[in-house]
Amino acid sequence: MDQGLYIGLALGISGSIMMNVGKGIQKQKIAVLKKGRQMFFPPHRRDFIIWLTGILITSAAAPIYSASFKFTDKSSIISSLSGIGLVALLIYAGLVLKEAIGAREIFSSALIIFGTGLISYFNQPLTQEQQYDLTGFTYVVLALIAAFGTLAILSTRFHKIWGFGFGLIAGSCIGLAMILGDMALVKSAGSFLGQLSNIYVYLALLSATTALVLTQVAFFKGKAVLVVPTINSFIILTPLLVEYFTFKTVLLPVQYLGVLIIVSGVILLTTSPKLAATS
Repeated sequence: MDQGLYIGLALGISGSIMMNVGKGIQKQKIAVLKKGRQMFFPPHRRDFIIWLTGILITSAAAPIYSASFKFTDKSSIISSLSGIGLVALLIYAGLVLKEAIGAREIFSSALIIFGTGLISYFNQPLTQEQQYDLTGFTYVVLALIAAFGTLAILSTRFHKIWGFGFGLIAGSCIGLAMILGDMALVKSAGSFLGQLSNIYVYLALLSATTALVLTQVAFFKGKAVLVVPTINSFIILTPLLVEYFTFKTVLLPVQYLGVLIIVSGVILLTTSPKLAATS
């Protein structure tokens, strides 16, 4: 792997850690929002500040993710790093919340790291300059919007799928934000500051903000043991779909195997009782 890819992976991992640990902090104190205006005053103010800190940490991940795309040529490479953030969340639960870490957590973390390694190690640089197909992107996004609208309606009517439904939409919005961030850099010819002059970066921020709101919605009535693996799985899976129609990107079979291993590790890790309370 070249040095640029190493930098991109390092930035992507940093963004993933911040996003997941931030979500863990939010989940710990989400109940404070039910206090209304009382959350701004003692004794609830401390919990509100902690929740707000989680929001800020998660939000700060956005520019780091954006920078990581400058050093990679595939959105899926960065999205696959989402599982690494869950491993960091597990460590947070162990060090800060004093949660015990057992064989299940260690094994699932190993799966995530191994799958991420497969995707990164077998990455093949594109043979030509990265370009996007706006028509293909538009069609797939319209299809996703129709599917999300249907799923949201079903989730409000059948509360058993509330956590899965809104978690899926939230995770997909984050994945979509990654694609938009990559498109912004392509349009600006790789200029990190130049991307601020095109609409894609702002659409990415809108998509990420929507995901942040929907994550809170999912947590209100959905169990963390269902919400978190759904969000993280679709952060990984959605860019694979949208990337194909937008950039015509196809990974190697071994990399798709890596994706399957990561998603399996994510599900195994986030359904662990030891992480469920945190995530």
